[in-house]
Amino acid sequence: MNFFRQIIFLLLLGTTECLTTGSAKAVDSFSTVVIDPGHGGFDRGGIPGQRVPEKMVALDTALRLQKILQRAGLRTVMTRSTDVFVPLPARSAIANAERDAIFISIHYNASPRSGANGIETYSENNRGAVLAARIQRQIINRVSTEDRGIRSAEYYVLRNCRLPAVLVECGFLTNPTEAQLALTTAYREQVAEQIAAGIIEQRQFAFPPLAPTDRHGRLVHKNKKHRKVVNSEQVARPSPVFPRV
Repeated sequence: MNFFRQIIFLLLLGTTECLTTGSAKAVDSFSTVVIDPGHGGFDRGGIPGQRVPEKMVALDTALRLQKILQRAGLRTVMTRSTDVFVPLPARSAIANAERDAIFISIHYNASPRSGANGIETYSENNRGAVLAARIQRQIINRVSTEDRGIRSAEYYVLRNCRLPAVLVECGFLTNPTEAQLALTTAYREQVAEQIAAGIIEQRQFAFPPLAPTDRHGRLVHKNKKHRKVVNSEQVARPSPVFPRV
């Protein structure tokens, strides 16, 4: 190899290394997962008269998710690890203190109609929607239940979180069948495994740029079919009578 060929070879090698490094940065798009078990303490979650407290099954599912993600090499931060009440602003603050992270809020659903069933995943913006889609698909692939789809909601913890954020409703505790399932360790473990699968899958892809907001600072949603707007005052100051979020 003559001198000029050596120069060309080194230049090509340097270009390849730069491209490889750039690709590596797109992979592993986050290293920390903030896990937020809904409710806690005096806040049982759910609706009045609900027999299974949401706060306990949400916490157990979240702790199982934490263990799975840690085994996969991800760092985790819990907004609560015991049965204590954590105000919504504190949950968002815990998340926003983290860099290179995503936010996962774990909940179980409730409805005055006992026949309501299924799993749904919420996001507040387009970055969260990408993660929500992967998590929802992974859960439905393994858990035999109604696919209630990906929904948009301005929940306090989603709206005030600067990270890509989702809220997973892991089944209806007001549905007799799903309530019994939620009380089994096998179900909670399976749900945790599938949420983790969606998180790990998303880690290999970069998040899109944040979509523009309207003049009031709210995100512009192209599809408002499943949009749910939550009154900020009600959410920021939860009532001790079992608030939903």
